[in-house]
Amino acid sequence: MSVIDPLADDVIHHLRTTDPPPSESQLADTLSVTRARLARIFDELTVLGYVFETTRNGAVHIAHTPDRMIDTEIVNGLRTRTFGRTLHCYRQVGSTNITAIELAESGAPEGTVVVAEEQTRGRGRLGRNWHSSPGLGIWSSVVLRPNIAPDAVTGISIVAALAFAETVDNQLGLDVQLKWPNDGLIDNRKVCGILVELSAEVGRLHYAVCGTGINVAHKETDFPAEIRPQASSLTIATGRPVDRLAFYRQSLFDFEELYQTFMRDGLAPLLPIYRARSILLGQTVTVTQGETHTTGLAEEIDECGRLIVRSAGQRVALNSGEATLRADM
Repeated sequence: MSVIDPLADDVIHHLRTTDPPPSESQLADTLSVTRARLARIFDELTVLGYVFETTRNGAVHIAHTPDRMIDTEIVNGLRTRTFGRTLHCYRQVGSTNITAIELAESGAPEGTVVVAEEQTRGRGRLGRNWHSSPGLGIWSSVVLRPNIAPDAVTGISIVAALAFAETVDNQLGLDVQLKWPNDGLIDNRKVCGILVELSAEVGRLHYAVCGTGINVAHKETDFPAEIRPQASSLTIATGRPVDRLAFYRQSLFDFEELYQTFMRDGLAPLLPIYRARSILLGQTVTVTQGETHTTGLAEEIDECGRLIVRSAGQRVALNSGEATLRADM
């Protein structure tokens, strides 16, 4: 499951925390392994992209860490209280949401995170595929167990979208536009998509899984030709490489902070920020829900997270759907 095995994780931990840095023989003694076994661990870590240096007195240092979604690197510097403290890292999964749902069904606690280098069946809303190439993005899902009604789950999409926008603003200084209920855009091109799935019965939510796909290191040619005009990445937007691990740690922290606000105070304190970033409000939109299409003026997003559309002279409250600007049609 984990990208590196527990012994390799111990090696990284000791090299980071031991002062003064240990030699290979001291490290082998501390971990109660043979020098040959330790050498194999260093070889495995080198293949993953770690670079080690040895000083004249034999002390070993980590000179470079790889840009990989490795559990030991995600946890290093993570400031959350619960999000990511139970962490499942994979080189490849079909879908992080599906894996997280399986964990939630087995009783995984709130804040359990599934993250993968690659998804082979990444999913967006309405059953669409989500392009999830290895090593280019952040493909992650969080198990949530909020004490809210099932019809309030739209609020989780809003919280996750706001967290993405806040992380981009704080880390990269870029302006993010939000497209209700679940898209993050930069320069009117999609960089982040959110998919919330839930298990519920009448009036009771068992759990929700919030999946987030963030395009980080993509170049224009990394996207399929059919979505290239509408898709972008953090690297394209900034014009420079973006540290995926640092961005991901911060995004988990921001998501947890805003989620706690949502649990404590509802959406009310968050809506002014969301509305200010919305590309739909004040625009004529069509919202598709299955075979139903509602066209009208997007007037507001209410405290339940619903999009209020004035259609045929009436205010229609929509808690889900695919919203399209008329100019995009």
